[in-house]
Amino acid sequence: MNRRRLSVADRLPEGTVAVSGGLLINGVTAYAFITFASRDLGPEAYTPIGLLWALSFLLGPGFFQPLEQEVARVIAARSDGRIGPVVRTALAIGGGMVGLLVVLTVVFGSRIRNELFDGHGLLVVGLVFVLIGLGLGHLVRGALAGVGQFGGYARYFIGDGIGRLLLVLVLSMTLGGVGAYGLAVGLAPFAGVILALTGQRGLSLEGPAEPAGALSRALGALLVASVATALVLNVSPLVVAVLAGPSQTDDPGRFLNALLIARVPLFFFQAIQASLLPRLSALVGAGRFDELIQVFRRLLGLVVAIGAVAVVGCALVGTWIVEIAFGADFAVARRDMVLLAASSAVLMVALSFAQALIACQAPGRMAAAWVLGLAAFPVVVAFGDDLFLRVEMALLVTVSVVAAAMAVLLTKRLLSTDQWVVS
Repeated sequence: MNRRRLSVADRLPEGTVAVSGGLLINGVTAYAFITFASRDLGPEAYTPIGLLWALSFLLGPGFFQPLEQEVARVIAARSDGRIGPVVRTALAIGGGMVGLLVVLTVVFGSRIRNELFDGHGLLVVGLVFVLIGLGLGHLVRGALAGVGQFGGYARYFIGDGIGRLLLVLVLSMTLGGVGAYGLAVGLAPFAGVILALTGQRGLSLEGPAEPAGALSRALGALLVASVATALVLNVSPLVVAVLAGPSQTDDPGRFLNALLIARVPLFFFQAIQASLLPRLSALVGAGRFDELIQVFRRLLGLVVAIGAVAVVGCALVGTWIVEIAFGADFAVARRDMVLLAASSAVLMVALSFAQALIACQAPGRMAAAWVLGLAAFPVVVAFGDDLFLRVEMALLVTVSVVAAAMAVLLTKRLLSTDQWVVS
């Protein structure tokens, strides 16, 4: 038994357990916040809060995760261990991105307030805080991951989650109503940053800035990849809603809830992602490609095993969990749960290959694989009569194409290690 546990632990990148704990606390507090807000405000008043919440998840991964990935990669690959040069340059690039988004928010503030936030101006203020806080938060997370400070990385999620709850309690006593919840959403990332940096040592920003090209040359490809990833993660429920007929008005909700259950392993996979990229980047920076291949193979084997367990679990109890969690009206067939779990398992494999390609300084190839997979989705979904089956098969084929393409591209990249220079 101990040997098996040690074997599993050895397959995980350093920091995975710590980040998993942070994500668990963040998830529990997020659920508590959503439950409290929906019950306190009611369905109609809660809707704009839900939209702000959704925008925060879209903007974070879509625009700022590439910056986090590049900062983590470059810092981990440096031999001198200094983060100052990288962070100073990333701060300039990230500040420009945040500034542009904030300007757009202000310019279109009236439309955003009236069309998305039901006339609540404080939610526009909350959106501005979200943009600034997430930009800073992803930069801090990238720096912490690059130097292997995963305890601080995990504390970001703890501070973000608990801070949101504490903020809404305080603001509810002063402002009250929708505005209190909107500002709590916007200010939560700052709480995460403060807790993440508390007690950190050796994170001096001294030294000249890194040349902008060391970071910015990869951000375009990473941005394309992050947007494509967001589409892969979210396009299937939207397609169900578009294709549903007059007698299928409840199908989008049923499909979404089933997908949420099937993707539970993906939530904890974020912990592996956070620690995998710096680990692989450090090996690439040291030119230890044989060790990189061994580490990645062990990790990939664990990911495949987790995915297989998830598929079996959904086949046995997936439909029961959906009904218990959401009610009998949301019931789906066992076939649906198996296909959704299978697509989630393959998606974890694709995301693992994506981290390896980023570490090997091939973000363009990684982005091309995502685009190729997305191109397959409309082709597959065009065939068949069963709505759920069409979308599920399209999703499974999409992630399979992405994973296969990335496997080929990573293999070619590793075979040509003598032809590219590691920065």
